[in-house]
Amino acid sequence: MKRAWISALALLLLAAACEPASDDAPPAAAPPAKVFAASSLKELVTEIAAEHGRRAGVTHALQFESTSTLARQIGEGAPCDLFLAAAPEWLDQVKTIERGDWLSNRLVLVVPKDGPDVELAKLPSLALANEQVPAGKYARAALTHLGVALPQRLLLGESVRDVLSKVSAGGAAAGIVYATDAAADPKVRVASTFPRESHPKIVYSIGVLTPAGQALAAALKEPWAIELAKQRGFDVP
Repeated sequence: MKRAWISALALLLLAAACEPASDDAPPAAAPPAKVFAASSLKELVTEIAAEHGRRAGVTHALQFESTSTLARQIGEGAPCDLFLAAAPEWLDQVKTIERGDWLSNRLVLVVPKDGPDVELAKLPSLALANEQVPAGKYARAALTHLGVALPQRLLLGESVRDVLSKVSAGGAAAGIVYATDAAADPKVRVASTFPRESHPKIVYSIGVLTPAGQALAAALKEPWAIELAKQRGFDVP
């Protein structure tokens, strides 16, 4: 009798072990990710990473610089799981296991908040990002399209946030940045918005470099994350 009872119990335990997991079972914990992101994404990615980290019980490591600088650092061996670039071609410079487009933006001319109105073609000075920085590439394309020559006094920034700081500090009469950057700095105002057709489309792209970046990469496209992006002024292609 005892042997039969033990056999029945063993069968029950085996059946339980073989039973498929319920769809309602909590997902496996996501690993923390080392994230490199374009400087114009700082506030948004910080917010999304914090919320995803709260849900997953991890803390992601974030680093923000110009896309070109981050790509160079990755190429030199800097550890990175997820690369968020301000132009898709920079993902060609690194080895990804997954990639795709994410958000878009607008290009604007900003001036100091209390500064005078300006004419783009008659600026005494202008701040814009270096040519290898995506924001600098877009800015130069827009000026060329509009037939506007660069002013004699040109202040070059290492990133779009560097450009923004030069304007907000009063070092330049105007600067060309993304609309979301202008919204993040109360010391500047938008003087004008460049036509979309004046420059290549601004596209932020997601590059997953290791499996550790996959969970956060997926979260970036979830409805709650996209809603946060819209609230901060980003366009969703």
